[in-house]
Order: sequence, then structure tokens, then C-alpha cells
Amino acid sequence: MHKQNEITPRETMRPLPGFLQPFLSWLSAKPLPEELETPGKRTPLFHVGVAASFITLGVLLTSLGYYQHSLLWWLPGFVLAAGGIKQMQVMICHNCAHDMAFASRRTNTVVGHVISALFMLKPYSLYKHEHMLHHSSRTLLTDQDDTLTYLQGVVGLKPTDSIAMMWAKLLFAAFSPLAILRTSFNRIKAYASATDRGVAALTMALWAGLTLGAWALGQLPGFIAAWVLPVFMGYHISTTFRLAAEHTWPSVEVLEKRGVDFICDSTTSVFIGEPLNMPDNAQPLKRIVCISSWLLKTFTYHLFVRLFIMVGDTPCHDFHHRRPRSSDWPNYVTARERDKLQGAKPFPRNYIDKWGYVSTVTDNFRNFQKALPYYQGATFNELTGDR
Repeated sequence: MHKQNEITPRETMRPLPGFLQPFLSWLSAKPLPEELETPGKRTPLFHVGVAASFITLGVLLTSLGYYQHSLLWWLPGFVLAAGGIKQMQVMICHNCAHDMAFASRRTNTVVGHVISALFMLKPYSLYKHEHMLHHSSRTLLTDQDDTLTYLQGVVGLKPTDSIAMMWAKLLFAAFSPLAILRTSFNRIKAYASATDRGVAALTMALWAGLTLGAWALGQLPGFIAAWVLPVFMGYHISTTFRLAAEHTWPSVEVLEKRGVDFICDSTTSVFIGEPLNMPDNAQPLKRIVCISSWLLKTFTYHLFVRLFIMVGDTPCHDFHHRRPRSSDWPNYVTARERDKLQGAKPFPRNYIDKWGYVSTVTDNFRNFQKALPYYQGATFNELTGDR
């Protein structure tokens, strides 16, 4: 638990105007204490609306950018559309897999299939099966975990890599045209060979219809620029960076025991933003410069990370792994903080707060290196692809 007199990075933002505080709580995913006094009122449909709004606005901007031949419109649209698609997956499709998005299991299943098909994600039935393995303490961070297999197979990470090499591999995998084409092909192939033939046929027919319709109207290039690129390229880039921050590696001892300590130590927060450090006796000009530079970075880099990579409740992913059945997941910002202040019982250790995407991923890479003894021998050979 926080000490009473501890000043968190979020609390350093208090001097800013009151109308900015709700935005800063969303951006950072860290609330102020007074925000915990009222129960959360957000619902799954709220997050459906937010994700759909991002996607709609993003597609409009990418379309405008394409027809106006302007990257100044297309790039923000690309970020919003791809981030909205990712948010629809992590907030809605993900909770459908837990039967937590809607009251009816059938509704969860139907919505999960629709989202997966519309955005050509992993077939929903396969995703749900693999996600249950991801939540098991016995298989998380093993070769049965889809997060680790992505970092191994697509990014090529090995615990023997240096930190610099891991970052280089991550950047290359995110932006490599070959990697983007490969993951896009694999997504299409997964539906073409899906065991649920009816869903597979409907999905392929939907995409074939959209593509042929755009071609018949003479709008195929615009369709690709405004929809296909965010769905495939944007989602690939977002997912690659996101998975590097999703989990971290506990000590070898905890990895081997795989008990409740493993659940506590394998996932941390990834709060977005940084402290507004300003000396109390600073001159007015220095205060203006300090606040201006902080606002510039907040509304560019940190906002980009929040909209495109750490979307939805992903900064508080540790709350989901500790409380996967919590009905308060739509209010993840306050739900996690309340649980932390109450001691996160019955877990033996409280939540781990980390700030900043880059620093968190660097820590994760460092912990992956330390986990080398756990992956040595046959398990290590399977992990790295060595034979």
C-alpha cells in the first residue's frame, strides 16, 4: 500500500486545471484519491461506444488523408482506427471470452465472433481456448502461452539477447513489411483453415464482399488505405509493442513453483505519463517552460502510447489477472486502485506500480534475461527454436 505521505507521479499533476484531471486519470490509468469515493458508472457498452468512435473517426480521417493526399490527416486516422480496433479486441472480445462483457453467454459468443470476423482477428473459438491457457499459472510464460510464442516466433526474442538487441528486434518486428505480411497472411490462413467452417465461410465471404464492392465502385485503393492498412498493419504494430509490456518474468524460483506468487509477480501496471516536476520556488518563466514542455510530451508521445499501444484497460492488466471475474472491469482505473489500497487480499503481495512504457519494457527484457536458467535445456531449446 502507498504511504500516506508518498507523492505519486499522478499526484504531481494536481497543479494543472481541474478540467484536465479526468483526462489525466484516463491517460495515466491512475486515479486521484477523491475519485475513489464514488462507485464507477461505466459499462461494457460504454467501452464498445468508445472503441467504435475511435474506429469511425479514424477511418474518416484515413479516407480524407488518402483522397487529399495528406499524411497529416492519414497518420492520426491510422493511429485512431488501429487503436480503436485493438481496444475493441482487448476490452470487448477479450471479456466476451471470459463471458464477462454481457449477461448472456450466447451474446458474448456471438459478439466475440463478430468482432473477430470484422477485424480478421484470430478465430474466436481458437482465441478463447488459447486465452484460457494464458490465464493458467501452469502455462503462462511457457511455450503454450500465445504471448510468449508471439515474442519468440514473430519478434525473435531470446533470454540470451542483450537489452539493446531485444529493443532492435522489437522495432524491426513491428515495422518490418515482411513481418506485417506474414502475420496478415497467418490471420487470413487461420480463418481459411478454421475448424468452425460456418464462421470461417461467413468471415471470408464478408471480406470478399467488401473487397469486391470497393473494386466495383472504383474505390479499392481508398478501401485499402482507409480500412485494410489499419486492420492489418496497424493492428500488427500495436500488438507487437503491446505484448512486450503485457507480462514480466518473476525470479527463477517463482517461475518454477508457479503458485500464487507467480500471479503477483508476472504482471505489473504500465501507467502512462511522467511526473510534473516543478520546484516550489521556480520563477514564473521557468514554471511556464516546465509546464509547457510537460504538456507537449503528454499530448504527443504519452497520448500516442495510450491511444495506439496501451489501449483500454491494458495499463491495469495486472488487475485482470488477479480479478479475472470482477464485474467492475469497465471501471478498471478505480477498481485496481481500490483493490490495491485494500491490500489485494488474499494475495500475499500487493500490486506493482510501474510508470512509462519504455522503462517498463526495458525492465521486462532485463527480467527475461534473468529467467535464462529457467528456460535452459530442452525447454530453452523449444523456446528459442533451437533444435
